[in-house]
Amino acid sequence: MLLPTLLQAQDLQVNGKVSGTDGQGIPGVSITVQGTQRGTITKADGTYDVSAAPAATLVFSFVGYVNQIIPINNRSTINITLLEDTKALEEVVVVGYGTQKKVNLTGSVETIKGEQIARQPVVQTSQALTGLAPGLTVIQNSGQPGQDDGALRIRGLGSLGASNNVLVLVDGVEADINRIDAGDIESISVLKDASAASIYGSRASNGVIVVTTKKGASGKLTLNYRNNLAVQKPTGLPKYLGALEYLKYSGDSQAFVDDYTKNFGSDPDLYTDTDWVKELFTENGFQQYHNLSVSGGTDKVQSLASISYTGQNGNIKNYNFKRYNGLFNTQMKLNDKFDISFNLNFSKSLQSNPDEQLNQIVGQAYRIPPIYFARHSDGQWGDGWAGQNPIAIVNDNGNRDYNSNYFRGILRVNYSPIKDLKLTLMYSPEYGDDFVKSFNRTFYTVIDWKTQSRRARNNPNSLSQTNIRSFTENTNLLANYSKSFGVHDFSILGGSELIKYTTERFGASRQNFALQDFPYLDAGSEAAARNSGEATQYGLVSLFGRFNYAFKDRYLFEANVRRDASSRFAKENRVAIFPSVSAGWRLSDEPFMQDLRGLSNLKLRASWGQLGNQQLNSDFPYVANIALGQNNFVFGGTTITGATQTDLSNSRIQWETTEITNFAVDAGFLNNRLSLTAEYYVRKTKDLLLVLPVPLNLGFEPSIQNAGDLQNTGFDFSMDWREKKGDFTYGARAIFSSVKNEVTNLAGVGPIINGASITQVGSPIGLIYGYQTEGIFQSQDEINSSPAQFGKLIVGNLKYKDQLTVDTNGDGVPDQADGIINPDDRVALGNPFPTISYGLDLTASYKQFDLAVNFQGVGKRDVRLGGDMVWGLFNAGKIQEWQVKEFWSPQNTDAQYPILAATSAGSNDIQTSSTWVFNAAYLRLRNVSIGYNLPTTALNKLGMSGFRIYASGQNLLKFDKLPPGIDPLVPNGASGNIYPITALYSLGIDVKF
Repeated sequence: MLLPTLLQAQDLQVNGKVSGTDGQGIPGVSITVQGTQRGTITKADGTYDVSAAPAATLVFSFVGYVNQIIPINNRSTINITLLEDTKALEEVVVVGYGTQKKVNLTGSVETIKGEQIARQPVVQTSQALTGLAPGLTVIQNSGQPGQDDGALRIRGLGSLGASNNVLVLVDGVEADINRIDAGDIESISVLKDASAASIYGSRASNGVIVVTTKKGASGKLTLNYRNNLAVQKPTGLPKYLGALEYLKYSGDSQAFVDDYTKNFGSDPDLYTDTDWVKELFTENGFQQYHNLSVSGGTDKVQSLASISYTGQNGNIKNYNFKRYNGLFNTQMKLNDKFDISFNLNFSKSLQSNPDEQLNQIVGQAYRIPPIYFARHSDGQWGDGWAGQNPIAIVNDNGNRDYNSNYFRGILRVNYSPIKDLKLTLMYSPEYGDDFVKSFNRTFYTVIDWKTQSRRARNNPNSLSQTNIRSFTENTNLLANYSKSFGVHDFSILGGSELIKYTTERFGASRQNFALQDFPYLDAGSEAAARNSGEATQYGLVSLFGRFNYAFKDRYLFEANVRRDASSRFAKENRVAIFPSVSAGWRLSDEPFMQDLRGLSNLKLRASWGQLGNQQLNSDFPYVANIALGQNNFVFGGTTITGATQTDLSNSRIQWETTEITNFAVDAGFLNNRLSLTAEYYVRKTKDLLLVLPVPLNLGFEPSIQNAGDLQNTGFDFSMDWREKKGDFTYGARAIFSSVKNEVTNLAGVGPIINGASITQVGSPIGLIYGYQTEGIFQSQDEINSSPAQFGKLIVGNLKYKDQLTVDTNGDGVPDQADGIINPDDRVALGNPFPTISYGLDLTASYKQFDLAVNFQGVGKRDVRLGGDMVWGLFNAGKIQEWQVKEFWSPQNTDAQYPILAATSAGSNDIQTSSTWVFNAAYLRLRNVSIGYNLPTTALNKLGMSGFRIYASGQNLLKFDKLPPGIDPLVPNGASGNIYPITALYSLGIDVKF
């Protein structure tokens, strides 16, 4: 009973106040007794009191301030002043051809840390960017191994006929972000406005993503091994009726239905119930990742070497992907004037899948009714549906193997002849070698089980091979001068860049291989031998400059200019100049703002600039294409090679130009524990590069023209909170972005209609285009009194609106319907591009435990679905369970969807209409990662410097309004012929020595 009392008597009650450099008390400061669980936090006025031993040590910590460790030394009162952590002020951000202090940025730049990417067990790095930066949209619509990357879009769509792809730079050189191991990334900068991106000129009209890979550091040699092992499964698959239920709706003769029902289960080779989807998705989708890296160095040389292996098996048999990555970075300081860096990156990948189009394989599994055979009891393949058997195809059809080899080197030499001046020479060669080998094997299916008649598929068998080689050279020279004197800071950057690209393709094929296990060209018949080839090249020569000025680090200014000359335009239109200017005002540094308690940072930013786009599908769009060998003729008994012009030429085409205006505010509160950024932008694109329709009787394909303008306006917002209380640290980051796209000019030739898509002045690009549904016909009288539609109508069919298409008074405005449903009645039905997106990133750590949770969503998107994905009995196909419940019937007359009846191309109910346009907005639990780090005592015993074990999940939950079995990432226009998005569950370790 006396022992606790004695111990308490030995403790000392310590009190005091924690203040900032301004003398004001700081609330919420964490105070812990070092080596114990005891602790407290300061009150609203910064005061505290805590019980501790007289010889103990107190640890004071607060986000945004430097930690202080204070021995008590038998004192009962300890007042301290916390100093601001200047690291936040000194934080640098990677921008075009250099870095800048984050606090001095005037352009729109978002930074993503490497750990935010590495914690996600993804194979394609582009996937990991989803929901991490406002204004950046990642569009992923497939879970197929090797094809599950995401298309990157910054602030909407900026072009109609040219590329909308973002420029990705890895260590300053253009590259494919998916060729980089996500674990090798140090940071990513997303350059969103013209002032941040215009230094890249013609390549940056759609924004820029700058990736910086990890580098070695001086000090102890460090060995790091990381891995994760995972399984995948589709986030959703359709569920279909079994054989007996299906026959109730199939329309088969009653005699057939009765016979099938009576004998079902008696002979599995005559009466089956095939679940085609279950038979197709049989694999566990095992995925593995291993990375081994070594880094270290001296004050003269620092190096990092990293190699990794990624293996990804699909949920469908024989769909696989594997990749080997290597990264080698070395920096050498030769003397006070010279330093050199080498960056080598290689990637070798193999994507393997059955030699049949994926849309055919999955589409057949979604369509073939359960009364058809996939496999018989003796192992022979069933005939499926007239020889269409996707299960046999994925097993015995042969494979298509896509081997890709990639190498890139970067050499940089920096020379500082005088103080504040640095000259840089950079040379980067990049080599790609892609080899595609496709072999169609002959195999057999059983047509009739009783007679054992068989059908040969892929007869004759065939082999095709294609080799594509490319080589890119990038050379640039930079001069950078920076100077500070008094309250003035300025820097000047000037440079030149030369990019040359060449590529060549060769292909060959043969048929009739006697030995199917020996698929090599010389083993096939020469009678059907074919070959082909092509080559192309382009070049870009550029000059650029940048000027930065800061007065008192409070008034900020930046100007950029770039001159580009592209080989993709005729000589007279080859050159364009792209300028930009931006300014910033750090109000929080003004004397009149110093009395505002709680305000840590306030900066206003504005920018304007122009960018260009020359990313076309052709490297010589200004000249006509001539096809050789397609129209030969015989002259004097000899076949003469003919030449035919295939398209019109247009030597007047020039740069597509994008102009961006950006206004922004950055703010921080409570010593930057709370920070936010809000931005509004206007992005205008003029002289759009696009193909306008021409009369068919011309006999030529149309040429590319500069015709049209469009505009994007939008808002980006991000808010961060971070806090530390003792051993507990937590943070939250919320992002939101919206974009409105509008075509403002189409050179008088709009609207441009392409199937179920329309682009017209006053509307966004590529709206869904079809008929507006007014309901469902409930009686024959209603059918008889309504305008004619498509085919023979029955009760339960969709009823379409007869739009106002006739102008009766000549004022140019239609005011009367024409009494018939035809293509003139089509209207815009929705926008398939995500116009509102958001994300929430939550992190927490307590002692050895850490947790990260990421939510991501789209607030507004429409998607058009059709075919076997939503149409029951389409082309004699099958029926999903939800369709029975939600389609029209005499007992369900309030249904949203039409009657379950056989349909085919041209049928009334499968026209593109508002019935088949779905709300694709969603919220997804994108990633959860939880880890445990071994404590220091255990690490010391094991001879390690770090050991973390973790579990992670990807795409774990989704909330949406789509029909069952459909993921909201489904591409617009999908008809059941896609590889579904997958969820992933993984375990991994991270060990350091």
